[in-house]
Amino acid sequence: MRSIRSILFLFTLILSLAAFAVQAPASQHEGRQSDEPNSGHAKRGHMPNADAQVKHFTEVLNLTDNQQTAVKAILEDTHKQAEAVLADKSLSPEDRKAKMSTLHESAHAKMRDILNDEQKKKFDDMRTRMEQHMHENNK
Repeated sequence: MRSIRSILFLFTLILSLAAFAVQAPASQHEGRQSDEPNSGHAKRGHMPNADAQVKHFTEVLNLTDNQQTAVKAILEDTHKQAEAVLADKSLSPEDRKAKMSTLHESAHAKMRDILNDEQKKKFDDMRTRMEQHMHENNK
């Protein structure tokens, strides 16, 4: 079970990039209730919803309306596939991790395809910061 949670947490961090890529000042988080229903914010071990992720990407990458629609479709499809992988009890932890990694790489490639050069640079920077953060937390 811990392995599944770790995989889900890893996938959430990498896919969303939003959780830790852009650190908002603490004052913006004061008073926020993390248990609000449908708030879209990820709790540890849970994926944020596609709308919350699209909103974050729109703010950080300045996505156009068409890009927002495409990103949302990519995220929703990836979430469905991830849920199926996590629900597949026939997979070994290693296979589950490999499939989740493949899903995340595919989602990133699809997202990069719809971004302009400036957005790609910001997206890649976000991804690098996320990977560094994850590496630090896994020590």
